[in-house]
Amino acid sequence: MRRYWRSVLCAGLLSLTSTGAAAQTEGGADWLVSDWSKEDKALALNLGIGAAILGWGFANWDYGTGGPRFQDEGWFGRDTDEGGADKLGHLYTTYLFSHLFAGQYERWDFGKDEAIGWGALSALGVTGLIEVGDAFSDRYGFAYQDMVFNTLGAAAGYLLWSYPELSRKIDLRVEYNPFLDGDHQFDVTTDYDRLGYVMAIKADGFDFIENEYLKYLELHVGFRARNYADYSDRPDIDLRKQFVYVGIGLNLSKLLDPYLDIPVFNYFQMPYTYLPATARISGPP
Repeated sequence: MRRYWRSVLCAGLLSLTSTGAAAQTEGGADWLVSDWSKEDKALALNLGIGAAILGWGFANWDYGTGGPRFQDEGWFGRDTDEGGADKLGHLYTTYLFSHLFAGQYERWDFGKDEAIGWGALSALGVTGLIEVGDAFSDRYGFAYQDMVFNTLGAAAGYLLWSYPELSRKIDLRVEYNPFLDGDHQFDVTTDYDRLGYVMAIKADGFDFIENEYLKYLELHVGFRARNYADYSDRPDIDLRKQFVYVGIGLNLSKLLDPYLDIPVFNYFQMPYTYLPATARISGPP
């Protein structure tokens, strides 16, 4: 679904940022929530994001124009709308938001286990709300495949937050490469011709690897779908392709640890920082 990421990312990040800032700023707007319990803050955050999504949906996605309507989008078939890249987008988005929610909940004094439990449920609720709204739109429709990957993303978020030994070893990341050929889409979060999804297995997380230089390396397993936007414009020319790759990369979080105190590279894969061996699984040479 091409409108999916923009809505969740914008509404969620804005709400998380603004609410978190209001809760933690000394002076200023702190008085707005200073007397609220942590549960009240969490409820307000979820209601605010939900209201923003529904408002945007009624204004821009034709919510309320029909339904309930369901649609079968398929999984990773070459003939699906995005070749499966959108499904990994659902998984990654829910995963990311489970951690954003959990981080905010911890700042509001929820315990670690409680924060990720509610964080995963909040992320699943936000992404699920979009699917429910889609069900009441003549333009879209509820896709159970999307909800399956939303659920997988929430589960992955819960596991990698709850088990530090696992998160030492594994990252789930998104890659966006703006330097590839072709027309750029305004919404980069659904520009699947430039997006890729990566699982990184980090040498630094394995204690039996003692060589200090090897600890800066990672094993990557990634997926990409290409030329689907061109096909939607020119269905008479079918250049759609799907790829998987295995590669060796650099652990940028470890490299930049003395200088960068935010875990951005645990979630974002920088282009050209790895050496891939790519295999085409569908499409022309």
